[in-house]
Amino acid sequence: MLDLTFTQITEWLGFVWWPFVRFAGFFLVVPFFGDTRIPVVVRILLPMIFSIMCAGIIDSVPSLNPFSIQAYVFAIYQFSFGFILGMVVLLFMNIFSIGGQAVSMQMGLAMAVMNDPSSGASVPITARIFNITAMLLLLSLDAHLIILDIFVDSFRHWPFDTVYPFEGIKHVLTMFGWMFSSALIIAIPAMLTMMLSNVTFGFLGKIAPSLNIFTLGFPMTMLLGMFALMLSIFGVGDIFFDLVSEMRDHMNYVLSL
Repeated sequence: MLDLTFTQITEWLGFVWWPFVRFAGFFLVVPFFGDTRIPVVVRILLPMIFSIMCAGIIDSVPSLNPFSIQAYVFAIYQFSFGFILGMVVLLFMNIFSIGGQAVSMQMGLAMAVMNDPSSGASVPITARIFNITAMLLLLSLDAHLIILDIFVDSFRHWPFDTVYPFEGIKHVLTMFGWMFSSALIIAIPAMLTMMLSNVTFGFLGKIAPSLNIFTLGFPMTMLLGMFALMLSIFGVGDIFFDLVSEMRDHMNYVLSL
């Protein structure tokens, strides 16, 4: 008969529980894995399955004592580790949402909104188009596997006895500037096209005051806006490769801090 002590059981549980907590913090904010449209049971099973798969590559893990306050503090500690890396991926996906919102405002379609199923917030339709395009590219190019591979490396770069990565948090905060500048790069073809059309209609209003600019301007703005949207969508593919490479570099840099 196999005799197991309480110490042995807590040690074995630690090999699954602590990676599970870190994976849970990561999947909470990462798009696709943490989408609210995925059933709760699946969202709980995903980090559990990955933690069991990674249990064999982890060298040393503290034992799990569910009756100690230190265990709850350490759980929050590990949860935040995964949350920090997940924020890098979330900022990457928000680039396309912000770019789509900028295009929508220039087209005059800021009032055309729909509910985002993942967050419940109202977002412009063009932002959803950009977001869905980015998600399809992410999955078709296996970029989600690259993200998971980098996250698994966190158990090597950030072992369970490592100090808290405050420098990593600072770097994630500086990435907001990267997010907005990258969104501007995506939206700038449409923004320039719409700016030129507005300048043209302004000249027409001065040259031919009898011409009803409001009657002519809105449908022409919509037509040019659709053309500008096509330009932006066609350019997303090339920009996407560069942004995925930058996101990978940001994740590796955060792990190295």
